[in-house]
Amino acid sequence: MLAFRFKAVLQTINLSYLLLTIVCIFLGFSAVIANHGDVNGYLLIAACIAAFVGHFSLCTFHEYSDLKHTWAFKVNRDKHVGHPRARDQVNSAFLAGLVALIVSLLCGLFLVVKFGLGILPVGVIGLMILLSYSSVIKKHPIYSLLAPGFGFALLIALGTEYVLVGQYTQLVWVIAIIPFFLVNNLWLLNNYGDIKASADDNDSEDFPMAYGIKVSNYVYAVFATLATLIIITYVVIGYLPVLSLIALIPMPLAFYALYGGIKFGQNITQQPKFLRSNLIATVATPALLGLTLILD
Repeated sequence: MLAFRFKAVLQTINLSYLLLTIVCIFLGFSAVIANHGDVNGYLLIAACIAAFVGHFSLCTFHEYSDLKHTWAFKVNRDKHVGHPRARDQVNSAFLAGLVALIVSLLCGLFLVVKFGLGILPVGVIGLMILLSYSSVIKKHPIYSLLAPGFGFALLIALGTEYVLVGQYTQLVWVIAIIPFFLVNNLWLLNNYGDIKASADDNDSEDFPMAYGIKVSNYVYAVFATLATLIIITYVVIGYLPVLSLIALIPMPLAFYALYGGIKFGQNITQQPKFLRSNLIATVATPALLGLTLILD
């Protein structure tokens, strides 16, 4: 009989990515304020619920995919024995993810009925990312590299704006590319320490495993530089207010994290200060950017 592991399920809610969900909602909200000057509070709540439920579903299915490949669960799998707690954790993650997926679909159906088919592409693409993670995305290094930024930065910001005003504007598209690069970098650096685990898992080939730490550091550097240059360029051409330059304040932390990646490689997980710096840069940069849109 399944012993539902609430603690195991709660641990799947990765705090760093939950913060990203909040920040990306805030970025979409900020773009609406900048373009329209007013927001319906009830619609904002609906957008938050849809984003949080989708986040929870993604995290639990991700955890289920990882747990089911652990040694403890594989032992004597054909005989349905092995470590009972490991089986319970796997089954609990799957059950929680399934419930969250059903709730996500219901939320999506409500949003389509309420706001029309325009929200459908965001929901369908998000659902495809969720369901294809184990079978496609985690087996392809490029997909696994780009999926976090696409799923969090682009889809959440776009979906939030559409729920609030019933349309997509150019502003959200162009500013969402900034957290897109940063979120990809967050995932990239966090996976340096999982290279050995990925090598032991025949179903997984993430970017650091496929191309190595050195190439991954180059990619990280390019993404961080692009995020920085895009902010500066948008201000120079007048697309963002001069005040938006304060969004650059956390960016040195991203390059500090890159230094950690270069120096420690896959052992960077033993140096949490670099991972924290990466997280702070990833969260604070779009948060400050959104704040400047509201204040301008």
